[in-house]
Amino acid sequence: MRRYAGMEAETVAPFLIGTRLLDLGAGEAYVAAALRRRRPGLRTCSVDVGPFLRTAGPYVMYDGTRLPFGDGTFDTTLILLALHHCAHPEAVLDEARRVTRHRLVVMESTYRNRREQFWLSLLDGRLNGHRHGGRMHVPLSFRSPEGWEALFAARGLRPVATRWLGPWWERLVHHPILFVLDKPPSAVRRPPRPGRRDMRMLEVDHGLV
Repeated sequence: MRRYAGMEAETVAPFLIGTRLLDLGAGEAYVAAALRRRRPGLRTCSVDVGPFLRTAGPYVMYDGTRLPFGDGTFDTTLILLALHHCAHPEAVLDEARRVTRHRLVVMESTYRNRREQFWLSLLDGRLNGHRHGGRMHVPLSFRSPEGWEALFAARGLRPVATRWLGPWWERLVHHPILFVLDKPPSAVRRPPRPGRRDMRMLEVDHGLV
Protein backbone atom coordinates (compact mmCIF):
# COMPACT_ATOMS: atom_id res chain seq x y z
CA MET A 1 0.00 0.00 0.00
CA ARG A 2 2.83 2.40 0.81
CA ARG A 3 4.55 1.72 -2.53
CA TYR A 4 1.31 2.15 -4.46
CA ALA A 5 0.65 5.41 -2.60
CA GLY A 6 4.08 6.60 -3.67
CA MET A 7 3.12 6.00 -7.30
CA GLU A 8 -0.15 7.84 -6.77
CA ALA A 9 1.72 10.79 -5.28
CA GLU A 10 4.06 10.90 -8.27
CA THR A 11 1.08 10.87 -10.63
CA VAL A 12 -0.87 13.70 -8.98
CA ALA A 13 2.05 15.95 -7.96
CA PRO A 14 2.22 17.88 -11.28
CA PHE A 15 -1.45 18.85 -10.97
CA LEU A 16 -1.41 20.36 -7.46
CA ILE A 17 -2.25 24.03 -7.08
CA GLY A 18 -1.25 26.06 -4.03
CA THR A 19 0.20 24.87 -0.74
CA ARG A 20 -2.88 23.74 1.20
CA LEU A 21 -3.91 20.21 0.30
CA LEU A 22 -6.77 18.01 1.49
CA ASP A 23 -6.54 14.24 0.94
CA LEU A 24 -10.14 13.09 1.28
CA GLY A 25 -10.64 9.36 1.86
CA ALA A 26 -6.94 9.15 2.70
CA GLY A 27 -6.89 5.72 4.32
CA GLU A 28 -3.46 5.29 5.91
CA ALA A 29 -2.37 8.79 4.73
CA TYR A 30 0.56 7.40 2.78
CA VAL A 31 -0.12 9.69 -0.21
CA ALA A 32 0.03 12.89 1.85
CA ALA A 33 3.28 11.76 3.46
CA ALA A 34 4.82 11.03 0.05
CA LEU A 35 3.75 14.42 -1.29
CA ARG A 36 5.23 16.26 1.69
CA ARG A 37 8.56 14.57 0.98
CA ARG A 38 8.37 15.73 -2.63
CA ARG A 39 7.25 19.28 -1.75
CA PRO A 40 8.51 20.37 1.69
CA GLY A 41 6.37 23.53 1.73
CA LEU A 42 3.13 21.61 1.23
CA ARG A 43 0.62 21.73 4.11
CA THR A 44 -1.56 18.64 4.05
CA CYS A 45 -4.56 17.32 5.93
CA SER A 46 -5.76 13.74 5.51
CA VAL A 47 -9.40 12.91 6.20
CA ASP A 48 -11.29 9.62 6.48
CA VAL A 49 -14.18 8.04 8.34
CA GLY A 50 -12.05 5.83 10.59
CA PRO A 51 -8.74 5.71 12.49
CA PHE A 52 -6.73 4.32 9.59
CA LEU A 53 -3.64 6.52 10.00
CA ARG A 54 -0.30 4.70 9.61
CA THR A 55 2.06 7.66 9.19
CA ALA A 56 2.80 11.08 10.63
CA GLY A 57 0.93 14.23 9.66
CA PRO A 58 -2.39 16.00 10.25
CA TYR A 59 -5.30 13.55 10.17
CA VAL A 60 -8.99 14.18 10.84
CA MET A 61 -11.84 11.70 11.28
CA TYR A 62 -15.28 12.83 10.14
CA ASP A 63 -18.77 11.39 9.88
CA GLY A 64 -18.70 10.94 6.10
CA THR A 65 -21.27 13.69 5.65
CA ARG A 66 -20.01 17.15 6.61
CA LEU A 67 -16.33 18.04 6.41
CA PRO A 68 -15.21 20.09 9.46
CA PHE A 69 -13.72 22.92 7.39
CA GLY A 70 -14.91 26.25 6.10
CA ASP A 71 -15.57 27.06 2.46
CA GLY A 72 -12.43 27.29 0.33
CA THR A 73 -10.04 26.19 3.07
CA PHE A 74 -7.86 24.16 0.69
CA ASP A 75 -6.30 25.04 -2.65
CA THR A 76 -6.43 21.46 -3.96
CA THR A 77 -8.34 18.38 -2.82
CA LEU A 78 -7.41 14.81 -3.70
CA ILE A 79 -10.00 12.02 -3.85
CA LEU A 80 -7.95 9.00 -4.84
CA LEU A 81 -9.76 5.68 -5.34
CA ALA A 82 -12.25 6.74 -2.65
CA LEU A 83 -15.50 7.91 -4.25
CA HIS A 84 -16.48 4.36 -5.22
CA HIS A 85 -16.36 3.46 -1.52
CA CYS A 86 -19.01 6.05 -0.67
CA ALA A 87 -22.67 5.19 -0.31
CA HIS A 88 -23.47 8.69 -1.62
CA PRO A 89 -20.54 9.86 -3.78
CA GLU A 90 -22.53 12.90 -4.96
CA ALA A 91 -22.73 14.28 -1.42
CA VAL A 92 -19.04 13.60 -0.75
CA LEU A 93 -18.10 15.37 -3.97
CA ASP A 94 -20.28 18.35 -3.05
CA GLU A 95 -18.48 18.69 0.28
CA ALA A 96 -15.09 18.38 -1.41
CA ARG A 97 -16.09 21.11 -3.83
CA ARG A 98 -17.24 23.34 -0.99
CA VAL A 99 -13.98 23.22 0.99
CA THR A 100 -11.79 23.52 -2.12
CA ARG A 101 -10.84 26.86 -3.58
CA HIS A 102 -9.39 25.85 -6.95
CA ARG A 103 -8.90 22.21 -7.98
CA LEU A 104 -10.09 18.68 -7.35
CA VAL A 105 -7.97 15.73 -8.46
CA VAL A 106 -9.98 12.51 -8.62
CA MET A 107 -8.63 9.03 -9.33
CA GLU A 108 -11.14 6.26 -9.90
CA SER A 109 -11.36 2.62 -10.90
CA THR A 110 -13.71 2.32 -13.85
CA TYR A 111 -15.27 -0.40 -15.96
CA ARG A 112 -16.34 -0.67 -19.58
CA ASN A 113 -18.99 -3.38 -19.40
CA ARG A 114 -21.00 -5.43 -16.87
CA ARG A 115 -18.45 -8.23 -16.74
CA GLU A 116 -15.70 -5.81 -15.71
CA GLN A 117 -18.06 -4.18 -13.21
CA PHE A 118 -18.73 -7.55 -11.57
CA TRP A 119 -15.05 -8.48 -11.21
CA LEU A 120 -14.07 -5.00 -10.11
CA SER A 121 -16.64 -4.98 -7.30
CA LEU A 122 -15.68 -8.50 -6.21
CA LEU A 123 -11.92 -7.94 -6.16
CA ASP A 124 -12.06 -4.48 -4.60
CA GLY A 125 -14.36 -5.71 -1.85
CA ARG A 126 -12.07 -8.69 -1.10
CA LEU A 127 -8.95 -6.50 -1.00
CA ASN A 128 -10.36 -3.89 1.36
CA GLY A 129 -11.85 -6.59 3.53
CA HIS A 130 -8.30 -7.36 4.67
CA ARG A 131 -7.42 -3.77 5.59
CA HIS A 132 -7.81 -2.68 9.20
CA GLY A 133 -9.74 -5.74 10.25
CA GLY A 134 -12.45 -5.18 7.67
CA ARG A 135 -13.39 -1.73 9.00
CA MET A 136 -12.86 -0.21 5.55
CA HIS A 137 -15.59 -2.35 3.99
CA VAL A 138 -18.17 0.09 2.62
CA PRO A 139 -20.59 0.22 -0.33
CA LEU A 140 -19.01 0.04 -3.77
CA SER A 141 -20.31 2.71 -6.16
CA PHE A 142 -18.33 2.11 -9.32
CA ARG A 143 -19.16 3.99 -12.52
CA SER A 144 -18.03 4.04 -16.11
CA PRO A 145 -15.74 6.90 -17.22
CA GLU A 146 -18.77 8.56 -18.80
CA GLY A 147 -20.70 8.19 -15.55
CA TRP A 148 -18.02 10.03 -13.55
CA GLU A 149 -17.72 12.72 -16.21
CA ALA A 150 -21.46 13.34 -16.06
CA LEU A 151 -21.32 13.64 -12.27
CA PHE A 152 -18.48 16.17 -12.42
CA ALA A 153 -20.23 18.21 -15.11
CA ALA A 154 -23.42 18.32 -13.04
CA ARG A 155 -21.35 19.89 -10.22
CA GLY A 156 -19.94 22.56 -12.52
CA LEU A 157 -16.42 21.13 -12.45
CA ARG A 158 -14.35 21.85 -15.55
CA PRO A 159 -12.04 19.05 -16.78
CA VAL A 160 -8.44 20.22 -17.19
CA ALA A 161 -6.90 16.82 -17.90
CA THR A 162 -7.97 13.18 -18.10
CA ARG A 163 -5.38 10.40 -17.98
CA TRP A 164 -5.61 6.62 -18.15
CA LEU A 165 -3.22 5.18 -15.60
CA GLY A 166 -1.50 1.92 -14.74
CA PRO A 167 0.44 -0.74 -16.65
CA TRP A 168 -1.30 -3.33 -18.80
CA TRP A 169 -1.41 -5.93 -16.01
CA GLU A 170 -3.20 -3.54 -13.66
CA ARG A 171 -5.85 -2.94 -16.28
CA LEU A 172 -6.65 -6.64 -16.17
CA VAL A 173 -8.15 -5.92 -12.73
CA HIS A 174 -9.42 -2.37 -13.10
CA HIS A 175 -9.06 0.67 -15.34
CA PRO A 176 -7.72 3.55 -13.24
CA ILE A 177 -8.33 7.00 -14.63
CA LEU A 178 -7.30 10.43 -13.36
CA PHE A 179 -9.62 13.42 -13.60
CA VAL A 180 -8.17 16.89 -12.99
CA LEU A 181 -11.07 19.27 -12.34
CA ASP A 182 -11.18 23.03 -11.75
CA LYS A 183 -13.96 25.07 -10.23
CA PRO A 184 -15.32 27.74 -12.57
CA PRO A 185 -13.85 31.23 -12.05
CA SER A 186 -17.17 32.53 -10.74
CA ALA A 187 -17.02 29.96 -7.92
CA VAL A 188 -13.46 30.82 -6.85
CA ARG A 189 -13.67 33.43 -4.12
CA ARG A 190 -11.44 34.45 -1.28
CA PRO A 191 -12.12 31.97 1.56
CA PRO A 192 -14.06 33.49 4.49
CA ARG A 193 -12.54 33.85 7.92
CA PRO A 194 -13.90 30.51 9.26
CA GLY A 195 -12.04 28.61 6.51
CA ARG A 196 -8.74 30.33 7.24
CA ARG A 197 -9.19 29.83 10.97
CA ASP A 198 -9.91 26.13 10.51
CA MET A 199 -6.64 25.62 8.65
CA ARG A 200 -4.68 27.75 11.13
CA MET A 201 -5.98 25.72 14.07
CA LEU A 202 -5.12 22.51 12.23
CA GLU A 203 -1.58 23.72 11.58
CA VAL A 204 -1.05 24.72 15.21
CA ASP A 205 -2.48 21.44 16.53
CA HIS A 206 -0.07 19.42 14.41
CA GLY A 207 3.01 21.60 14.68
CA LEU A 208 2.96 22.88 11.10
CA VAL A 209 3.72 26.45 12.18
